[in-house]
Amino acid sequence: MKNLKSFPFERNRYFYGKLLSVDDFETEQKYFNDKRRTINRFLFGSGVVCGLNVVEVDDESISVEPGLALDFAGREIVIDEPVIKRIVELEGYDRGGSDPGFYYLCLEYQEEAAELMHNVAGTTGKSSGEYNKYKEGYRLFITHMEPERQVFSPRQLYEESRTVYSGQGIVIRQVLPRYLEMGTDTALRIEIENNGQQEEFSFEYELILSFLSHKGATVVRVNFNEKDHAKDQKYCLEIPVKAAYVNDVEAEAALSFGSFSLRIGGREYTTAEHITSKAHISARDSSQVLQEEYYKSAMDYIVDNTFHQSIYLAKLYVVKAADACMIERIECLPFHQSIMHTEITTAMIHKLADEIKKRPPAENVLNLEELGKFSEKKGKKAIRAAYGEVVFDLENVLPGDVLYSDKIIHGLGFEPVTIVLGYEVDDGISDGYTVFGDASVFRKQDEAFEASLGAKVDVQGSFIIGMKIQKNEDAASVKVHWTAMRHHARKSEIQKKKYMYIQPDIPDLYTNESIVFTAVMEGFQDERLKWSVKDMDGGVIDKNGKYTAPDTTGVFQINVSGTSYPEMKATTFVVVREKKEL
Repeated sequence: MKNLKSFPFERNRYFYGKLLSVDDFETEQKYFNDKRRTINRFLFGSGVVCGLNVVEVDDESISVEPGLALDFAGREIVIDEPVIKRIVELEGYDRGGSDPGFYYLCLEYQEEAAELMHNVAGTTGKSSGEYNKYKEGYRLFITHMEPERQVFSPRQLYEESRTVYSGQGIVIRQVLPRYLEMGTDTALRIEIENNGQQEEFSFEYELILSFLSHKGATVVRVNFNEKDHAKDQKYCLEIPVKAAYVNDVEAEAALSFGSFSLRIGGREYTTAEHITSKAHISARDSSQVLQEEYYKSAMDYIVDNTFHQSIYLAKLYVVKAADACMIERIECLPFHQSIMHTEITTAMIHKLADEIKKRPPAENVLNLEELGKFSEKKGKKAIRAAYGEVVFDLENVLPGDVLYSDKIIHGLGFEPVTIVLGYEVDDGISDGYTVFGDASVFRKQDEAFEASLGAKVDVQGSFIIGMKIQKNEDAASVKVHWTAMRHHARKSEIQKKKYMYIQPDIPDLYTNESIVFTAVMEGFQDERLKWSVKDMDGGVIDKNGKYTAPDTTGVFQINVSGTSYPEMKATTFVVVREKKEL
């Protein structure tokens, strides 16, 4: 099957008197094969479906266990019985070549003609024998080469990995999320792999940040020294960075020219790839942007990625000795080429449900009808208010740019509220001052900073602050104070049935990842909210419902209640999983 083109689909049309030829029967086979393989590719992707585990048999031999995989073209690869091979017997083994200390074990689809038979219509001058069938099989081989292009896997949809350096048995990669919400914190990950380098090594390089900052700076120095870590084959550094408060821009982390230096023993290497990691910053939720971008380009994305690509079953760390090749250790699926199919997904959901059942019983939705009548008397506390502050980063921001805050939950319910905004200026001379209202009336005082503010309030108990920069001479950041007020004269009649619940319900997070919870409350004018985490080691949550997961995995309980009415509460759970490294 050298022709991998599936489109357009064509099938035979039969009629009485039609003369069938070889082409007709081949079209019949191709139509059904192409349909099935297209579904495999578009719905399931490529990679290992089940089995195909690589295990060590002895010091020189491996076994590939039975299993199923789908290749880059949606073709099924089946190994129906264990395959035991010595390393030196595998295709691609180089007895006299350079020794980087490892091999990749790869699997590819392969078919061959089988069952030679007599051709009764054989023509003069040609062989009268023809093969009767095609036997579908596979090809196993080893190589030192990594994939020529980025391996197609779900991970590449939400983060970008760039190779900074590869050589001398050392690989350095830089990983950055593809999509960021403005003003949020994230991590730029540096992944280091030691493929057999015995001497201790260290490296450093400089990154120039654009629309990103590290501890308020736009330049960050990456440093690593192996002697500061327990000896291992893989290391990971996480550099905290913050996205700027700007909408619809491309953030960058670019390697500064000439700054890279790798030291191994007494030798130094300074040649590196001049890579630039990019992330799109927007005001929208990053998960929503990921879905929208995928569905916008899914057809082109999948078709364009249908290039010849092997399935990397394992990375074999080896030591050559004379004519022998000894196995040190085996790392299965080094590029995470696996398919999360229905059976394993269902099992994980059932396991999660069982874990939640073992927790103390709690209701995610609480009926508050029995709490009694609203006790607040008419005229008492006529105005309810909430307040807070937001800091805007002004790095790389020019006059005329508009910045937006994250969604802010004011905690005053779903009734109309009034938002009052003011920004605080530190001029370096006085104790500072706060500007409310129209800042342009102070222009004659030759202010160093000027901006106009606005708030967009939604019906879900939250709002967003927008700030347009009019003038900025030297301010690196500005603090905006907000006050939300709700007047009881505007409240609607309290409904008889009252309840509250938390959104999202039972989300999945990675360790140290953050999410914002919202308390949905209906049927009453709610008080300010109090958020808490039941478990001491279950992470932290702030007054606005922003939860940050702990370092450890588990299922943790999130509670919310009214400040004045502790009985008015709701509960949900968050599932924290370990983030898998590349």
